[in-house]
Amino acid sequence: MRNIFTFKFLIALLLAGQIDMFAGDVQNKSEKIELKAWGVPDNNVWGPDGEASIKIMQEFQKLHPLVNLVPATGLYIPNRSMDTVPLMQIAGDISPAVMYVNFRQSSTYIGQKFLYPLDAYIEKTSGTEIRDGHLMSNEQYVAALRKSPRYGEIFEERIPAQCWEVIRRECPYGESCQFVKERQGTVSALHYHAWCMPQSQLVMALFYRRDLFAEAGLPDRVPGDMDEYLEWARKIHNPKENIFGVNIPLGELSWSTLSFFYSCGGRAVAQDEKGNWRCVFNTPEAVEAYYYVARMFMEPFENRFGKFEGVVNLGDQNSAIQYAMYFNYIDQKSFQQIDPNTTNFGPVPKGPKGVRGSEFNAMMTGIYAGFDKNVKVRDAAWEWMLFIGGNEAKLIQAKVYVENGLGRFVRPKLLERAGYSEFVNKVPAGWQEASDQALKNGVPEPYGKNCQMVYTYMSQAIDQIRTDGEIKRCILAKDESGAKKRIQEILNVRVDIANQKMLNILPKEVRIFRTRVAAGVSIAIFAIFVLVLFKVFKTFSESMTRSDADRARGEWQFGRHKIAYLILLPAILSIAVWSYWPLMRGTVMAFQEYNVRGFSTWIGFDNFAVVLFSREFWYAMLVSLEYTFLFMTFGFIAPIVLALLLAEVPKGKILFRTIYYLPAMLAGVVVIFLWKGFYGQHGMINQILNFFVDATNYVLGTHVTEFTTAWLDSPAFALFFCLLPSIWAGMGPGCLIYLAALKGIPEDLYEAADIDGANTFQKVSFIALPSIKALISINFIGAAIGCMKSGSEFILAMTGGGPYTPHGMTEVIGLHIFWEAFGFLRFGVATAMAWILGAMLIGFTVYQLQSLSRMEFKAAGGK
Repeated sequence: MRNIFTFKFLIALLLAGQIDMFAGDVQNKSEKIELKAWGVPDNNVWGPDGEASIKIMQEFQKLHPLVNLVPATGLYIPNRSMDTVPLMQIAGDISPAVMYVNFRQSSTYIGQKFLYPLDAYIEKTSGTEIRDGHLMSNEQYVAALRKSPRYGEIFEERIPAQCWEVIRRECPYGESCQFVKERQGTVSALHYHAWCMPQSQLVMALFYRRDLFAEAGLPDRVPGDMDEYLEWARKIHNPKENIFGVNIPLGELSWSTLSFFYSCGGRAVAQDEKGNWRCVFNTPEAVEAYYYVARMFMEPFENRFGKFEGVVNLGDQNSAIQYAMYFNYIDQKSFQQIDPNTTNFGPVPKGPKGVRGSEFNAMMTGIYAGFDKNVKVRDAAWEWMLFIGGNEAKLIQAKVYVENGLGRFVRPKLLERAGYSEFVNKVPAGWQEASDQALKNGVPEPYGKNCQMVYTYMSQAIDQIRTDGEIKRCILAKDESGAKKRIQEILNVRVDIANQKMLNILPKEVRIFRTRVAAGVSIAIFAIFVLVLFKVFKTFSESMTRSDADRARGEWQFGRHKIAYLILLPAILSIAVWSYWPLMRGTVMAFQEYNVRGFSTWIGFDNFAVVLFSREFWYAMLVSLEYTFLFMTFGFIAPIVLALLLAEVPKGKILFRTIYYLPAMLAGVVVIFLWKGFYGQHGMINQILNFFVDATNYVLGTHVTEFTTAWLDSPAFALFFCLLPSIWAGMGPGCLIYLAALKGIPEDLYEAADIDGANTFQKVSFIALPSIKALISINFIGAAIGCMKSGSEFILAMTGGGPYTPHGMTEVIGLHIFWEAFGFLRFGVATAMAWILGAMLIGFTVYQLQSLSRMEFKAAGGK
């Protein structure tokens, strides 16, 4: 009986275990999946767009209750957020499963192996499976997809022809592609995958002010062609009343003139017969377009308001200025920012050959390749990508807009599909026409290798054209051929520079020369650091005095000083881990094309060659020198002056010291946003200036215009105003060390000076300053070194390195290195920059250490 009972007990335990295991499996299958994804609304959404995004998310979660959506929000950085946030998240290993991808960065994402191929998902959703589809051309692959039962319903409208050439590209894995092997396809070095999914199309249109058009007696429509565009702009142009014919921001010259460029038949980049990308913005069509742009800037004309030169605002941008015409994307968000009673829009003007060539763009998403092994998250990511840009989400968005009284801001076709055909006649007439023209003649935003930089080089070319004296002389003399000849010369040079800098297309002899220079500099940097280490060791060894008995015991004397070594060990390990290990790791990275996902390759001295011949690097170095000069002029002297004043003030010393130290008690983020508010169009700086303006106007009867300048957007003032908060916050704490030094000056020196009749200025000049001269000299060197390396934290939050004209006017070298590393994930180039910067500053460090070794420190009152 006992054996039978034991047997039954074991069977019961076994069955219980099986039941528990089965229950565990069921629980695992029903576990929620956390999906961090682009497009998921956070707590800061507002307006109809925010309401629509929340309802779209709620509807998705009804369909997929086991998916827990998490917003993929990141740090807001002025001028760069959409481009840099995904890359910074990848660098920090916190990338969302669904990433935002744009045209110009898509090649970088694919080449760096950040994206997971979507072929299998697209085919499965379409209801087909294409054998060896990765070996087909785009035309063949799309034709095969169109034969599937659901492709037309789900993807036909969503993925226009222009998008296929962007989203489906050559695979960077080559023959080792694991995705081909997983699908048991034919292995090939050259094959293709679809990497992204379009979510919404962005169409460029021409917006115009209806009220300004009416005042000038112009019809309520966009100009038909480029000649009419210029003619109408000149009729309206009246800078005396802050009215300009066109809006072409000097910081966005290439993007703002793209419609003219494409309408003339120009192209920014193109692929040669081998499939390599090249800049081609020096063709005859490009010359024609930029001659037209030069006329807008330089050609004199006369209208009813007077005589003028050009129709472009060359001054600062501010809210008081009205622009008759400007280009922008048309979507629901742009409509929320305009008044349809005063602003309308339509297709871009036709070019000389009768073609409307606007830019075609799209917001896209992709699945981060880091989730290649996590099938559940990957599948959930695809479902979210498919849903937010799909028909159901669009219908939800249309319904929200109609319910909020904004039905006129929805595409006509979508209104009809959503059952709101009665609102179609209220939609601005230009919407459908501009959309149709963009799909017909739209040119995709440049999407080749490193194309995120092409607008910068095009802007530099336009900037040179608009300021060239020879071109201006030809335009004034109506010498069209002479002007075009000079423009062609400028574009040829700029295209060569762009191909070299952006695409690394160099003649063989130039490449050899740069490699040799880079090798020489790298060896020199290594030699400098070795010599410096030897020099520092020798300097401090000579300054140490040891007795004969101490020398006899040996150098290290571990037995005698073991307690001291044990106390030092944590500090040594900390310095080794946080200083020397990154230094050694960075040394390796400087010779690699580093990939954060582990696909790094050795490239020798190429990174140093890129840095040494980079105009942006040396310009950032120049900005750092200017920043250092400004700090040493104002920021370094301010604490010394403050310390001298506080030392001499007869009463209330503690009160004044407390007041000046208080800014240091504020958190850095508070200081940043406090001063950023001061610099706004309606901030404290303009309020103070406008007080004097109003007083002058009242007393003298003048009509001086009030200040509305956004000071951080001003190239002339941005750098100084970025520096000012750190001076203000650091002046109080900085003066403490000088106050302590001044307290150490013997009182009998001041008493003797008083007997001799010395005034305050003489006592400061001949007693105080000479007494703290050594301290000032040490701090001066340290501050100069610190300034060359720092400043990036405040500037990052305040301007992001801008304004860009086209180089960053506040992009100091530390911030430039940060952008290279975390903004473009070019860690190899960034570490090479850091080494070159370190080699330049190491001489100051040696001088500082030598000065310290020669100094003798005493306590106050010591003999």
